[in-house]
Amino acid sequence: MAEPIPMRTVARSPRIVDGSRLVHPRGRLPTGALVLLGLLALLPLLLAVVDDRSGFRLVMLSLALYAGMLVVALSLWARSLRERLVRIATSGPLRFTPPVRVRVALWLVPTIGMLPAVANLLVHTLGLPTMGGRLLEWGPYALGLVSLVGLVRELVTLRTPLGLLVDGRGLHGVRGSASIEASWDEIDTVDVVGPHGPRLAISIVGQTPAIIDAHRLGSDPASVVRILAFFRDHPEHRPSLADGGTAMQIVTGELHP
Repeated sequence: MAEPIPMRTVARSPRIVDGSRLVHPRGRLPTGALVLLGLLALLPLLLAVVDDRSGFRLVMLSLALYAGMLVVALSLWARSLRERLVRIATSGPLRFTPPVRVRVALWLVPTIGMLPAVANLLVHTLGLPTMGGRLLEWGPYALGLVSLVGLVRELVTLRTPLGLLVDGRGLHGVRGSASIEASWDEIDTVDVVGPHGPRLAISIVGQTPAIIDAHRLGSDPASVVRILAFFRDHPEHRPSLADGGTAMQIVTGELHP
């Protein structure tokens, strides 16, 4: 059974790493790619404005809404990471978790992705004028199916605790394509993997290593590695994990880059 989702988070930048390991290619956000995607998202909106067929307009507007939401979600996803940034829940045990806006976007993208299929169904049911062609006829349904699968997947993962929960027993949670449930005695190495350090790798005795996308933590994986290694190696400090703020104060006082 999943624990109540902590909706509030706080971001810190403790000096426990030097920030030399980049979380983005070349050390900056993919602004150019996001701008290009934003311009492409304007295409269905433009088609809806210049075309006078009501059915076609309805489908294009729904596609424009989805494309716009996708661009916003990708932008929030990219901006959720920064060198040395650590984001934790404001209450309860130490928990690394993405900000509320990212979590909301992960739900909105598949939800809005089903709108073009609904719009297309209305167009054909009501006999509204639209453009012919297999792509326009079946494309929205394909997008709706993919979005429905994504939404069901998010619902299924609600059973997993949100983010990476760190307490006196060990590590739990995450969601998405990765999850972890391990005691401190089972945790072996903790490291950063990937060309720019976007993922966290946790080796677990007798299990396949857990590879966690740092966006699911809302934190610089290099900082998370040092924090996890500290509590793995210093069991006398684990009682402080009952309160995330206290745990971070201890780590900040003990670790230096």
